[in-house]
Amino acid sequence: MLESLLDRIRQSNNGTIPFEGTVQAFRAKLYKFFVEDKMMGSDLLFMLTYMAAIITANASRPEIFAYTGARREYVSTKYIYRADILVKRWGYSYVEALVNVAKKIQNEMLFSMVNRYANAIESGVPDEDFLTRELDTIRNVYRSTYEQGLEMLKKWGDAYVSMLFSGSLVGIIIMVSIAIYAPDDVQGTLSVSYLIIFSISVLGITTMYKAVPGDPKTHGLPQGSPEQNMVHRMERKVVPILAIIVILLFLLGMNYGLILMLIGMLLFPLGVIGFIDDGNITLRDAEFPTFIRSVGAIQGGKGTTMAPALADIDKKSLKYLEPLVNGVYTKLNLGLNDKQSWQRFINDSGSYLIYKYLNIYRDSIQIGGKAEKIGEIVSSSMLDQVLLREHRHTLSMGFIVLLVPMHAMMVGIFLFLFQILVTMSDAITSKMATLGESSAALTSGQGASIASSVSGSLFVFANFDAKVIGTYVVITITMLTIANVFAGKVVFGGDRSLIYFFASLLCAVTGIIYIIAPIIIGIFFKIPAFEGV
Repeated sequence: MLESLLDRIRQSNNGTIPFEGTVQAFRAKLYKFFVEDKMMGSDLLFMLTYMAAIITANASRPEIFAYTGARREYVSTKYIYRADILVKRWGYSYVEALVNVAKKIQNEMLFSMVNRYANAIESGVPDEDFLTRELDTIRNVYRSTYEQGLEMLKKWGDAYVSMLFSGSLVGIIIMVSIAIYAPDDVQGTLSVSYLIIFSISVLGITTMYKAVPGDPKTHGLPQGSPEQNMVHRMERKVVPILAIIVILLFLLGMNYGLILMLIGMLLFPLGVIGFIDDGNITLRDAEFPTFIRSVGAIQGGKGTTMAPALADIDKKSLKYLEPLVNGVYTKLNLGLNDKQSWQRFINDSGSYLIYKYLNIYRDSIQIGGKAEKIGEIVSSSMLDQVLLREHRHTLSMGFIVLLVPMHAMMVGIFLFLFQILVTMSDAITSKMATLGESSAALTSGQGASIASSVSGSLFVFANFDAKVIGTYVVITITMLTIANVFAGKVVFGGDRSLIYFFASLLCAVTGIIYIIAPIIIGIFFKIPAFEGV
């Protein structure tokens, strides 16, 4: 139906759709920003690891290009595929094909690699020598780029905290100014605060997201680890029900702090399960380089398939991979399908790196590669990424430890100061009538001057609109909470289920402060009575 509608629009507009070119250009920019630039570093490492692995099978150059171009899960391989098409269908040489493809590559890392490959072929360098050296080069470049990104992430994380805290202080100053001066255009003044906080949040989160190369932690397959499957089953019920309950409670005028507490409590199980899964994946990834190197060494030394090799590895040293290894070993011994057995291993691991590198290993073995060399190549590439992840984890935990108390402080300042202003306004308003009766008796001379001075001072907070400012406070702390949830997820990385973890944590903190702020102010903040006026 949609296609027929588009065809009719094209026919009525001389074969084009209005703004089609603009939309396609915008989509291309989004793809480049969120996918190609983000994933190019890791995918280029995967691609070079694969090419260096299959070269151990004495693969010819056409085979290297054909096998690599067929692996479309890497964003970098589409350019190898285009070069292969130019060679096989249009009669280009490999040098001409690579040079022509490189002209349309915008990523500097891939552009440089393709041109180096073209120069190596033109110079007569054997593919094996070039790919082996190039893999070491890409590992170093990826490591350097990743570490630079982490350094930028650290600086922008500190800048984000500072800027957001400064934006919150501006919002607090605006709130106090409105309480004192009561301008006519209150909503316009409050909109300035919204714009400041929103701009700082978007700028900080976008810059931190851009700083670190893409490094997914979960494979995102339909079937994942037990924890991932549990989160997926639960979120289908919990999230829609929570959304409906929150909307109903908000319309019924429920205390906003209780609503936030409810969000925190219902998302808490999802967040905790996601956090546990993230930790398990980290531990499995740390053991996998040792595992795949051992399997490769045993296969290469004994000339066996993977199933007998699994029997000889030391499973006791693989504390977190042992259940998965035992499971796939049992399936293979029972004669079950080899591909499906290893796919179940990948699914249960939940790991993106295991998913990529195990497939590289198995595909290279099937082509006829040397198991021992392939195991060493795959293990070394994955070990580099695992070590870089550990560095990021250390940095991100420092940011999270800073983020939570900073969020509590910003929300607390807003809410406590708002409650103080409300308390002052209520107290002064209640005394205005008494003051009015007293000042009526002071109608002449110095008495009139005193009454005018006192009533003028009190009138500063008498027109404080608690409802409007209360709505402003709710919107502002909501913006701060949402921004900090996404900031925590961007810095920490991991699966999207960690959004539930940060949302649960920060919503609970915000809700608790929202509830206790009026109680504490009511206990400790007392307005003295105007006796004797």
